Amino acid sequence: MLLMTLMSATLALTQPAPLLDAAATLASPGEARAVMLDGRSWACSPDGACLGRGSGASQPAVRECRRFVARVGAVTRYERAGVALTEAELAQCNAARPA
Repeated sequence: MLLMTLMSATLALTQPAPLLDAAATLASPGEARAVMLDGRSWACSPDGACLGRGSGASQPAVRECRRFVARVGAVTRYERAGVALTEAELAQCNAARPA
């Protein structure tokens, strides 16, 4: 039994950490908030760091970002599955910012 426990612990330590589903950094940090958007649960801290958990809806990353910005606010960084949007894509994304 001890051997099985040690083997399980060793395997757990050698497995890479799962990639974050999505992440964003708000341009104007504020209060902490939690939002459910398109099948992804977002938690934003007061410093503007937002973490998204869940598979989310099947859609292009820029569209997902635009929907996030329309609901939460402009971003300086947005990534999904470890791939960050480019500066040009962020500009398109932030165009969805509410007036």
